[in-house]
Parts: sequence; structure tokens; C-alpha cells
Amino acid sequence: MYVTDPRSVSRRPVRPLPRLERYVYTYRLVANNTPMQFFISVEPESGKPIAGTYTFRLSFKANGIERSLAEPTTRILTVDPRTLDFVVFIFPGKSCLPTGCLWSLRIWLRVKFTDHRIFGDDDLWVAKDPDFNSIGDASFARMKNATTGEQVYNAYIGRALVTFIVRWQNVSNDLYKYSLDYEADGVGDNLFKDFKLKLDSDPRSITFLIFSMPSNSIPAGASHKLRVWLRSLVPLPASDPTTSYVLPFNDSYIYQRIWKCDSFKIGHRLDFDSLGAKMVTAFSSGAPETIIIPNAAPLEDLHNRSTSIYTEKRQRGYDF
Repeated sequence: MYVTDPRSVSRRPVRPLPRLERYVYTYRLVANNTPMQFFISVEPESGKPIAGTYTFRLSFKANGIERSLAEPTTRILTVDPRTLDFVVFIFPGKSCLPTGCLWSLRIWLRVKFTDHRIFGDDDLWVAKDPDFNSIGDASFARMKNATTGEQVYNAYIGRALVTFIVRWQNVSNDLYKYSLDYEADGVGDNLFKDFKLKLDSDPRSITFLIFSMPSNSIPAGASHKLRVWLRSLVPLPASDPTTSYVLPFNDSYIYQRIWKCDSFKIGHRLDFDSLGAKMVTAFSSGAPETIIIPNAAPLEDLHNRSTSIYTEKRQRGYDF
């Protein structure tokens, strides 16, 4: 048998990984005593600063927490992507509670004599120490316990005791992904997941403000508006002489709203009879029938549809 001397085999040169470039523009402002930063990432499809299609991504940072804003958008550029000029500004949004929290964001790309709007967001909620007590009918969750990777909150919504579980997982370096679940008397669901935050501090230092507001519904107490805010402590300047005796009730926090639901359906012993005499109630036929599935493959039945006829009608339903 002929054996080739491994030293005589020429080694193929290792090809270097392709170099992909992106260009991040940073803009800063202060509004209502809240410093904010906006990062605009300009990413060439080719990975090089040449004429072609570019993807624009936007992220927002306040008090050491960075998160994505708006959906990415694309433009075709024939100008140098490394010398772009953006016009970035915010203005107060519509009247809301708490006041001073809601902003509308606009980002325009200015090239020579022409302005192109790249991003617009009318739902940027951020403020320093907003007055949540001004929301008179709000019901606030309270933190029950916190561990290394989760925080648990309890709240009464529609007189039902609801538990909210916030979990986070480190993705890479200072990037974390968050999820929120709820549970009430053994039934729950996921509200959001894979919500990514880039943090300058320990994730355990960030807490959440979760509260609900009742919506008009029949029966009463069946529908609620649910809001989730981030809360992060504002660090005191190291040069501040008062830091040696600062008290906990003098702390300041930056709040950011990250999620909402306007139709959270839950309640305690709802009065369905209030729907009136025209309501016809079904009665139970007893214990459920157990059906044995012969193999792992799902059987074809009434519920196996690629699309649901109910999806289109979901927004038209009653409050109950």
C-alpha cells in the first residue's frame, strides 16, 4: 500500500472571512429631563460602501438600556454611506396619562437639497419619574420575588389574581432576550418573547411596572388594557456631594413602555347573566371523551386548517 507523506501534501491557503461593513450614526438629545440616544445603522447588502441596496435599522437608548425601534427599511444609495446626514427630532404625542411620556419620532435623511423620511414612530413612551398615580383606575402589580433569571409579579385584574413572570436569558455579552408569561388558577399564556435589550448594567437591576385599566365590557370586569414598562434607576453623579447620604425615596427612575394589550380578557366569577334574557346557555354533557391517537402523526379532523376563518373576524368580537 502506498502511503502519502503528509508533509508532501500542499496545504490550501485558508480564505479569510468576508469583511462586511455597516455604518452606525449616533444622535443625542434631552427631552423632559431624559437623555436619549438614537443609533441609525446603515448596512450595505454587498457589505461594502458601493452603490446598491442598503438596510436602515434604528435603535434607541435611555439610561443604559438599548432596544430596537421601528421596522428595518431599505433604500438604494448611490452616495457615500459613510458621509450621510440625518435630521432626528421628537415632539410631544397626543394627550396621554401619565403626561410627558409619549413622543413622536421622525428621522429624515438629508442628501444635498432633498430630504427622505426614513423612520417615523408615534409610540415612543419614555420619561423620568412620571406620575402613574394620575391614572385613577389603574391596578398595579407588585413584585412577589426575584431570582437570577426571573421576576414574579402579582396583580388583581377583574378581581382575579394574576401572576406575571418576567424571564431573561443572556444571548451574547451585554445582549439579553426577555419574555413575559401570565398565569391565573392554572391557566396562562405567553404575552411576548425574544424581546431583546442591550444593557450597560446587571439585568437584575431592571424592574418592571405592570398595570391594567378596565375597559367597558359586558359582563363588567371582563376586558382590560394591560401595560408593561421598564424601570431603571438613574445613577447619581460621582461628583455629587449628596451621594453619601441619599435616601431611597429620593431615587429617580427612567421608565419606558415596551408592550401593551388593549383586550386582555380575564375576570373573577363574571356575571354572564347580565347579557340579558336573550342569552342561551349550553349545559355540560359530563366528563370529556378520551380519544386515543394511534400514532404521532396528527389525524385529519375539523381543526386541521392551514388558515383559520376566525382570524379575520377576531377583531369584531364582543368583549366577552
